[in-house]
Amino acid sequence: MKALEYRAALAVLGLTTAGVENLFGVDQITSRRWATGEQDVPRAVALCLLLMASHNLSVAQAQILADSVDVPLAKSA
Repeated sequence: MKALEYRAALAVLGLTTAGVENLFGVDQITSRRWATGEQDVPRAVALCLLLMASHNLSVAQAQILADSVDVPLAKSA
């Protein structure tokens, strides 16, 4: 997923930087690096965003699913 696609996915989902932090367990700097292309978006994060968008899964629904998993989907820089 390219930076432009990442930013578009966030816009489509209405996902804020705080939402990215909570959902994927990363900090604002990491999300900013993904958004600018300074750092690659992890495959698991890209897949999650694409699935959320294609299946109309809300951020709240995704958060419920994420809260039931103990493994973070991404690593902070």
